[in-house]
Amino acid sequence: MATIILYFALAHSSFAQVHAIEQGRQVHDQICTEKIPSFGSRKILESCWSSEELLGNAADKKIRRDSKPVPPPARMEPKTNLEPLKPGLQNSIRDVRPDGGKKITALTFDLCERGSEITGYDYEIVNYLRANNIKATFFASGKWMLDHPEKIMQLMADPLFEVGNHAWTHDDLRVEKGIKMADQILWTQAQYELFWEELQARPCAKQAGAQEMEKIPKVPLVFRFPYGACSREALDFLASSGLPAVQWSIVTGDPSKTVTAERIAGAVIKNIKPGSIVICHANGFGYGTSRALPVIFQKLKEKGYEFVTVSELLESGPAFATRDCYELKPGDNHRYDKIFGKNK
Repeated sequence: MATIILYFALAHSSFAQVHAIEQGRQVHDQICTEKIPSFGSRKILESCWSSEELLGNAADKKIRRDSKPVPPPARMEPKTNLEPLKPGLQNSIRDVRPDGGKKITALTFDLCERGSEITGYDYEIVNYLRANNIKATFFASGKWMLDHPEKIMQLMADPLFEVGNHAWTHDDLRVEKGIKMADQILWTQAQYELFWEELQARPCAKQAGAQEMEKIPKVPLVFRFPYGACSREALDFLASSGLPAVQWSIVTGDPSKTVTAERIAGAVIKNIKPGSIVICHANGFGYGTSRALPVIFQKLKEKGYEFVTVSELLESGPAFATRDCYELKPGDNHRYDKIFGKNK
């Protein structure tokens, strides 16, 4: 089984890219073969929720303002600590170069939620993925988990899905520093772990057997920066915490109401390549995404593509990573710093 290899590619420098590839290959020789993490238990999923509960309903998509102060999680650091990232696993991952050019891609769906809102759960997206056996990764904010306890545990338990960390209240981590930055990451790890423990304690999970709970990761294994905004400090903290920083190579633009389902599908189909990471939203702000999914799935299937989780994609070959975080080109997301940093 291939091991995860990451290489660094500095923008505007082909020499640096070649050097980074070689560095990644050297790291590959030093890393012992590791098992791809397993995700989820169908036994637990089907034992703990009825088909009707898993289907959801239109009310799940509702978005509303939330003026209540956001409390920290009951435990502010996770009990489960990941091994620090090896040198070749650091920096901001934009896509992967699968060994042999294998046609695989990762669909990712952000479940963002800031302190001033309660966002939704797009049941239509999740239902389509389940109905068509499509693997995907959901990056959830810690506050989103708190406000959607049953939904997050359903996603955790589903063997099709991986749940990643998307910061506590979706703060700009290029603006937040020190303890505030660390809390955004660690609180979310801890909250996920608390829900893992809650699910483990339920009779339905106990009946499925302890070995089934072990198939569900105890903490998220990947991280995504809110707004695609990072700092060197934040990247270094993630590296020490064992969390790869996963960005994207294809932007659908689905949070905009002006972006149609046709444009969303077109952006994916036009720009797809082996190892692409696609960013969408499933928190009620993914306008048009549920209608775009059938087109995306059919067209990529015709092209011979398979869908994998982010951790599986990282295991498939060397990743393209940069020292900067951005949407499509360096500096294009600094507008968020002005918005969220003005009161700092």
